Amino acid sequence: MRRRSVLLYCPSPLYETPNAEVKDANAKHVFVFYGTDLKISDLPLPRQPHHEWAVLHEESPKNNILFSFQDMLVLFNHTCTFRRESDYAITTQHLKSQKWLLDTKYMKSTHDKNAFQKTLGLAPIIFTHSDCDPPSDRDHFVQLLMKHIPVDSYGKCLNNRRLPESLQDPIKGMEHNEFFELVSKYKFSLAMENAVCKDYITEKLWRPLVVGSVPVIFGSPDVKDMLPSDHSGVVITDFATVENLAKFLHYLNNNDSAYEEYLNWKLTGITNPILKDILSRREWSSDQEGSMDFVTNFECFICKRLHENRRRMQKGLLPLKHVANESHYGCPVPHQFDENGQVSGIHKRWMYEWSMSEKMAKAVRQLVEAGKNFTLKDLDAHLSLDL
Repeated sequence: MRRRSVLLYCPSPLYETPNAEVKDANAKHVFVFYGTDLKISDLPLPRQPHHEWAVLHEESPKNNILFSFQDMLVLFNHTCTFRRESDYAITTQHLKSQKWLLDTKYMKSTHDKNAFQKTLGLAPIIFTHSDCDPPSDRDHFVQLLMKHIPVDSYGKCLNNRRLPESLQDPIKGMEHNEFFELVSKYKFSLAMENAVCKDYITEKLWRPLVVGSVPVIFGSPDVKDMLPSDHSGVVITDFATVENLAKFLHYLNNNDSAYEEYLNWKLTGITNPILKDILSRREWSSDQEGSMDFVTNFECFICKRLHENRRRMQKGLLPLKHVANESHYGCPVPHQFDENGQVSGIHKRWMYEWSMSEKMAKAVRQLVEAGKNFTLKDLDAHLSLDL
């Protein structure tokens, strides 16, 4: 594909475009930003009429809250996020392939898992998070769950069991074969995201599915659309109380045949038509030799859009106007769990930061659309007028 006519500025280590190119911003057409690292000072201002902005943002709003709001998203023309509504959706970004998901090399028999609980003193459930007190309030829920059923917590959050030295590095350890072996010894794995956003699904779900540990899930409200079958995971919000969830997990832990129903899909294959369709249409792969990654494919997607508009204009047609909106990413304000384990009121710890980010998004949009080249001091002054 010819990409010479599409000049991409990407202020993130994810890309390698020299910063010097930004100086000649008027010659550029498309600027691609990595959402997590985007700073207001990265924006090429004042924005020219021919400038198009694109954003790749695969992480949760914990990393950059600004994209949770309509005012920020409408500034962008092309989006690549976990939301299925985005222009180039990467909902299954952490799922390598269907073959990888169905792999049984790590799986342990139910008999062996029962034995591990007795001989190694393992709890029925493993919890391995080290990103503590996130917007999803998962640590609070796990504390409540621990009152009703044993949970082995290896991470920094609620730690009660030590990881082997070889797995102490939280980045390298999570993808280590030894870590996969550890998780596979547990009947259940807590798969709780750090934020509750539609379609936000990470390796926290796919890892236990790969190794044959039944995931106990909290995160995307549409997570069942991504499960390999209707009997492959336990969704926390299906239960009226945390105690009811614990009773059900105790039941599965003590009834081998009922427990194994949650693992049968590993042998019979993926039956969820939504997941099968997404994987069949996906242009990228992370475990196929020669396959392009989703970052490169997103850049090609932008190129195709620009070339399509050029062809339209050559034919005397108006170019298609691409404008993002809140559905391309927008995540709701964080909530917290009450003492029964039900999603309750707004998370007080995150409310101030969320509110200020919403005001910031509105101020940025107003200044950008006014065609101003503003500094952070100007933005602060604009914000103070709105407060």
